[in-house]
Amino acid sequence: MEKKKKIIVSVVLFVLVFAGLLVTATFTDLQVSKILTSRALVEHNYITNDFFGATLEAVGTTPIYILLAFVFEILFWHALYNRKGAGRIVLAAFAQVAAAVSAYVMFDDTLGYIKKHLILMDNPQGLRTGMYLKLICLFFAVITAFAAAFAVKNFSEESINKLFGFSIATIIVAALPTILINLVIKDYVGRIRFRAMNMYPDNEQYGFAAFARWYEVNGQWMDKAKLTELFSSTDALKSFPSGHTASAGMAYCLTMLNDALGIKNKKVRALFWILPVVVTGLVAVSRIVVGAHFFSDVLVGGTFSFVTMIIAREIFVCKGSNIKALKG
Repeated sequence: MEKKKKIIVSVVLFVLVFAGLLVTATFTDLQVSKILTSRALVEHNYITNDFFGATLEAVGTTPIYILLAFVFEILFWHALYNRKGAGRIVLAAFAQVAAAVSAYVMFDDTLGYIKKHLILMDNPQGLRTGMYLKLICLFFAVITAFAAAFAVKNFSEESINKLFGFSIATIIVAALPTILINLVIKDYVGRIRFRAMNMYPDNEQYGFAAFARWYEVNGQWMDKAKLTELFSSTDALKSFPSGHTASAGMAYCLTMLNDALGIKNKKVRALFWILPVVVTGLVAVSRIVVGAHFFSDVLVGGTFSFVTMIIAREIFVCKGSNIKALKG
């Protein structure tokens, strides 16, 4: 009964806090953005080189790729330990390639943001792109994947088996929010970014008069050619929700280790909760600072990953134990 009460209280508190923050964000989005961008984003500019904002823009998505590389290495060893025949080799090879691809995308994504900011500073080195950078990313990706494989090899077979459900849950948490946010919701809602309005602040069509609340659905009301002409970017109408914050929210998957490995140490358990909150919070604030997102954008993006993690954790790690407790 005590566990049932704890679950109910936790769910009610979560809903109340989220609802309170969302209502607050609904009515303060524009004001919060103007305050946080005041020293970082110059009027008539789309991109800022504010150190805090630019740094977390470059590395803000890394939690999703680091965790994916880690869990694919767990699946690599799980296949070698538990499978037989040709399927064992195929699954292990797939997992190893997936780990390398995850690391590659992380390096490529980070270098892409660095390049953008170097070009903004008129640094000619920032213009050196092409195959060289791709090869560098590939080299470090392969090194990272093999280093991770040898690191995970030190885990016992029992631990690898315990982490199998955690790995599947983590992949789902990475895939579901990413697909829905970046491929569906952003295009459907079509919310204009603060930094896009900042480019033409007094324009009736593109300036602050175009501000829309998070629940307003406008779709992509400008074609890509027009977006490129106005903002030198095609993502100006993709403010809601924040993909960066959802990616940072992948850090919440660390909390699943408490149950997957049966961790009892209170300090370790607390660390696996505090660290994700800090990481996600910092990235969320940085996205507002650079004018890429509003308060409600980052709130929904981070919460999307958190809720997905809770559901995946219940299914693949806790095996429905909390649902059973609610049923008495």
